[in-house]
Amino acid sequence: MLSAVHSDRSGRLMLVADYAPAMIDGAGVRPFEGGAPLSRGAEIITLTGREAVGIDRAGRPRPLGPARFAVAAIARLGSLRTALPAYAEDERVPALAARAYAAVAGDANGDLLIAAAPIDPDATANDLRDDPDLPARISVVLGELPGNRLARQLARCARDYRCRAAANAFAGVADCALPVAAPANERPPDPVSIRGDVDAAPTEAAAFHPTADEIAAVAVRHFAAGGTLVSFGRACEGEPLLAARLLEAALEMIRARTATGTLHVETNGSSPAALRRLIAAGLDSVAVRLASARAETYERLHGPQGYRFGDVRTSIDAAVRAKVALALVILVMPGLTDRGQELDAIVDLADELPPGSQLILRDLACDPKRTIELLRSEEPAIGIANALDRIRTDAPQLRIGALVRPLARV
Repeated sequence: MLSAVHSDRSGRLMLVADYAPAMIDGAGVRPFEGGAPLSRGAEIITLTGREAVGIDRAGRPRPLGPARFAVAAIARLGSLRTALPAYAEDERVPALAARAYAAVAGDANGDLLIAAAPIDPDATANDLRDDPDLPARISVVLGELPGNRLARQLARCARDYRCRAAANAFAGVADCALPVAAPANERPPDPVSIRGDVDAAPTEAAAFHPTADEIAAVAVRHFAAGGTLVSFGRACEGEPLLAARLLEAALEMIRARTATGTLHVETNGSSPAALRRLIAAGLDSVAVRLASARAETYERLHGPQGYRFGDVRTSIDAAVRAKVALALVILVMPGLTDRGQELDAIVDLADELPPGSQLILRDLACDPKRTIELLRSEEPAIGIANALDRIRTDAPQLRIGALVRPLARV
């Protein structure tokens, strides 16, 4: 027997046995289903000013009362949200901060369940944010790279903002972020964030431009210590293709010093010419980030500035022609991604990718209700679980995951 969950004014979580839990599947409020135990690393958030909604004994959705606030969870890396929290709100309340809110429920033991499905069980294998040795590791690397401003910035990101990819820079494992303070060329609507909750909820944008030598020093040190991938274009900055000259110089320096490791960029694909330059300079791997594979929806959610969806498609084609490793990063939301036209577009785009390409699925960070209202689609949603089944069936050549994987080096 599952129970609705709410928070009181002091932030305490309460289970309401008289009401079954509710969720929004993108089309409407329905009983909570398909939950998984809330795992270590998931974040619980009180939606202050939003009245929790449950399912009464007659099967109808009902607000639980004005002082009973809705509760949501942020799934840990490697899981994909399958339903949104159900709540009632006054239209005068400010929009929620753009996060990847998922519905929650309480089970018979009082434990919380989250509306999420695992897609990449290995995604957290190298999560060192809680490693007790992290401060010592940071001290060692800063000692090896004295005066390197990028290393100092990564230390701040790892310590103060608990960024997974920044922490990796000091452990010599997996992927490492290389923020370069690139400017942005997307202006999404207020309830939407195209960046989201991948490695951290960024609260401080990368604020300085490192030199190519500073970038190369961090990257080469990461590979020498056992790391496998360095990445431009993480959540704390704008569009790396707008810093193509700096990245081009850094890539050439890295490859002049080492042949190991994967050099990766995550991009919106806004400048095919810049992407070609980076590939020529030694880029190994490209991930193109999309909230939709349909031009109309893409431009509404991304708010492209100085480019159009056609440029994104051209960049994907450029990566295919250059035979670099390619991933599509699809930002997923119930009520958006699981509609027929959206799925058709994803599958059609996937058909253009070489076998072995990756499909990276991440939750779209947004204010759920206001984003659904913004899209105003009348097309029925089939549910995220069914959408995943269709993608796996119709695009079997793609490897589905939550993180870009490094190239295998022989």
